[in-house]
Amino acid sequence: MVLASILLSGAAAEAMAATEVRLLHAIPGGPDAQLQLSGAGQPSDPVGFGQATDYIGASSARATATVVVDGEQLGGATEIEADGRYTLVARKNGDTQVITLIRDGEPTPGKTRWRMVHAAPEIDEAELLLGEEVIGRLALDESSEYGTEEPRAASISVRRPGEDEPLVEEGDVQLVAGTAQTAYLVGSGGEPTGFVVLQDSASAPQEAPDTGKGGLVEAGRPAWLAALLAAALAAGTGGVLYSRRTRR
Repeated sequence: MVLASILLSGAAAEAMAATEVRLLHAIPGGPDAQLQLSGAGQPSDPVGFGQATDYIGASSARATATVVVDGEQLGGATEIEADGRYTLVARKNGDTQVITLIRDGEPTPGKTRWRMVHAAPEIDEAELLLGEEVIGRLALDESSEYGTEEPRAASISVRRPGEDEPLVEEGDVQLVAGTAQTAYLVGSGGEPTGFVVLQDSASAPQEAPDTGKGGLVEAGRPAWLAALLAAALAAGTGGVLYSRRTRR
């Protein structure tokens, strides 16, 4: 019974995290950074430019997220008021560090939900394309709406409005069925401009590949939680029945 209680309490706390946040490091030349989230215990592992942390969760909807570099807070704290999944984008604007909070979307089974976010400060307005389709025209720190796409491999690119040639292009990006995905345009200031493709959520467990440019970050809640909870509950119930039988 004690073992079951311990397993249940630990697993349930993780399963019921109301707010989950990750950090995308988009500061060219910046040192490794970590994400701290109130109510989450330990900070994330450190990441460098063009990489994202795993999601970390808080046990309530209201949370405070901060970016930490070398033990010191970078920029101001970000207050989160509603439960859900979020990406905190840290980028540079001249000598100023800019922290932007973006809410991540839910998946559609069998389809790919897809959007782009502009976080490259040396490109003013950008026209973003998925294959030959124009997703939208975005200013810095703006995000397109999610579109629903058929799962496939596709190219993504960005160009200046009114021009035909892309400034940046990446081919064979995998649009995975049952996921929501975001392509972040990052770079300049000493780093080549490119895309960081992240998985925001999934309707089925996904294998977790490496983070980084073009990589997908596994975003589903741990699939083993249901099995762990069921096993712990069965163990607890069995203990109670055995105890009653021995008393008789």
